[in-house]
Amino acid sequence: MRKLAILLLAPALALGGDTNGGELNWLAGCWVTPDHKTQEVWVVDDERSLMGFAVSINDDKVGFYEILRIELDSSDKWVYKAHPSGQAPASFVAVQISKYSVVFANPDHDYPQEIRYRREGDRLYASVSLLGGDNPNSFDKVACESGLR
Repeated sequence: MRKLAILLLAPALALGGDTNGGELNWLAGCWVTPDHKTQEVWVVDDERSLMGFAVSINDDKVGFYEILRIELDSSDKWVYKAHPSGQAPASFVAVQISKYSVVFANPDHDYPQEIRYRREGDRLYASVSLLGGDNPNSFDKVACESGLR
């Protein structure tokens, strides 16, 4: 099953990418939960965008996947665009950015309404929730051995 996850993530890894991109380039890399059931990969496409892919494995099958993109829009706001499996695409605008953290929000979306990322060294802390952090679901991840860091 690990081979399947790698196969699914290969297109994101093959995107190449500029490791000296924009202010969110600290997201770039391969991230995996300690139980190795969820993996997320981000690459810097250019200084205005990142491309990503996430996959969760349950009972040796892909339980969930999504194709992700973060880009600066025409008004220079960072927008997180998610294309989750079996669901309609959704966009979230960055409402808070610091050196190693970002919060994206879309109050009109059912769930999640907020997406948060925070990096501390080789750990990436991600969570989704309703506005204000209600009903959170957290994903703590460590760097994978992909060489993309």
